[in-house]
Amino acid sequence: MCPETTLTKDVIWYIDGKKYVIQNVPYSKLQAEEEEYFDMDVSVRLTILRDLMYMNDIPLIIDYKLVEGFEI
Repeated sequence: MCPETTLTKDVIWYIDGKKYVIQNVPYSKLQAEEEEYFDMDVSVRLTILRDLMYMNDIPLIIDYKLVEGFEI
């Protein structure tokens, strides 16, 4: 099994001419393959946050650290 490193990065979408940003999103990287992936819970939270941003229910820029402990 290849060692795994957990890092953070900003996830950005451009939808209908608007920029949506979620900062400090944790992701893992497999060292041998240089492949990046999100944990299942992170992926679900990203989808929820993106949808809330798109509906103008939350700001267009948000720090993931504010919601990482929320139950989904």
